[in-house]
Amino acid sequence: MSSSTFRLATALRHGRTKIDDVYFEAPFKLMTPFTNGRHSDFIVMFASPGFLQGDEAHIDIDFGPGSDATITTQSYEKVLNTAEGSASRTIDLRAQGDAKSVFLPFPVIPFRNSTFTNVTTAHIAAESTFIYADVVTCGRVGMDERWAMRRFTNRLRVYVAESAAVTQALRNQTEAERASAHRRGRPPKRDEPQLHEHLAFADRMLLEPDAFDYTNLGMWREFTHCGVIYVHLPELDTAAAQDAAMGAAESNTAANNAKSALDLDGVPANASASASPDSIRARIESTRIAAEDDLISRIRSHADAVGFVGELGVSRVVNGLCVRLLTTRGDNTFDFIKDIVDIVTGS
Repeated sequence: MSSSTFRLATALRHGRTKIDDVYFEAPFKLMTPFTNGRHSDFIVMFASPGFLQGDEAHIDIDFGPGSDATITTQSYEKVLNTAEGSASRTIDLRAQGDAKSVFLPFPVIPFRNSTFTNVTTAHIAAESTFIYADVVTCGRVGMDERWAMRRFTNRLRVYVAESAAVTQALRNQTEAERASAHRRGRPPKRDEPQLHEHLAFADRMLLEPDAFDYTNLGMWREFTHCGVIYVHLPELDTAAAQDAAMGAAESNTAANNAKSALDLDGVPANASASASPDSIRARIESTRIAAEDDLISRIRSHADAVGFVGELGVSRVVNGLCVRLLTTRGDNTFDFIKDIVDIVTGS
């Protein structure tokens, strides 16, 4: 394979999630999507026995606004003996607008004497629903080959953009400052508000059996599969939506009183702190945290209900949830991850 690239962009068209653009090089392939209403499932195929020495795979996925897609790989990713070399994979993900985006690559199996590096970077909109999972095994357990890899490294970074509501508030604030400066005889400012994204979650896993004994207490012990799942829930200003609905019902009254409601600078006299960018951020964060706490409870309750076998940890991060799993069977790990996806997306 040496170096190979796979690119896919999804888009919502006529009420269905479809392929907007696709490009791939051997050994990558893409199965025909399975569409059910708005949702579509995509399976990325890898027509190769596994990663060999010198292989570099690049995956680039763009989830378009409004699209609803789940992308998985065909089967377990095998990393074969890389001798003195290594193999690598980079995954770049983007979720735009209110996309529902799920990326679930099958677990990675590092073979004896293998060296593998995976780097995943995601840039997502605040309004998007985003789920990503990483699962790795301790080796070919069925062949009694545990902790025989040379080195396995996995890095994940997720960046979340500023919410649309805050972005609009910043623009409104900038325009108000320009208008005020212009009326006072000063030249209007031309600086646009600084829009940014922040690091919401970062994770790194290093497996180096020659340096560490992963069967010790505080490590993997008897477990053979480790999973890390990141979940981002849509950040919405629900209070603003309610206010907008009430405002629409009272639009006639507001129009009659609009002139008297302006102060000397032409800014609404009844404008409250709730319209400032900082207060909108706080409002959105409060709603998001409540939704995340509810999801944590639901995931833990589901684990109890299905009798999850293994160790489970669920916690909030800077922005979103992190779920960590340790099990002795790949099916237990991946099935529970799919259960989490169903809980989050309402499937």
